[in-house]
Amino acid sequence: MIDVIKKFLQFGDDRNDSVTPLDKQQLINTAAAVLFVEVMHADHRVDKRERQIVKQALQECFSLTAHEAEELLQYAEERVKDVTSLHEFTSILHGRLTNEEKVMLLEQIWRIVLADNEVDKYEEHLVRRIAELLYIKHNDYIRAKLNAAAEME
Repeated sequence: MIDVIKKFLQFGDDRNDSVTPLDKQQLINTAAAVLFVEVMHADHRVDKRERQIVKQALQECFSLTAHEAEELLQYAEERVKDVTSLHEFTSILHGRLTNEEKVMLLEQIWRIVLADNEVDKYEEHLVRRIAELLYIKHNDYIRAKLNAAAEME
């Protein structure tokens, strides 16, 4: 998987003939994982519940095994250290996911934020920024937040 990501970063997009459909899915998985980790770190405290929710989200969203989810989470945690802009990750997702898939992804992000029963102002700001970069409408943003909150109760 790491080789696929390196290939993507080297060529800049997945229209290259050497990138297979499986590679494209792994790029989506990685982009989402980096966003999940970025949100998990937004309040400068990583709660074990948040980390568990991220692993569950990776398994549920992308049909990964526990081992694959852990591997992807570890890679994303390393990658986040070098992130200067979310645009490279949101652009991967925006170009490849339907609006409904993006809203479901945003619901997963809200679950991560709500995992510690606290919504930090930095977390909320980051989620709003991600939603904007994914071109998610405000009413879908609210719907995702409410759906995630209802599930966490």
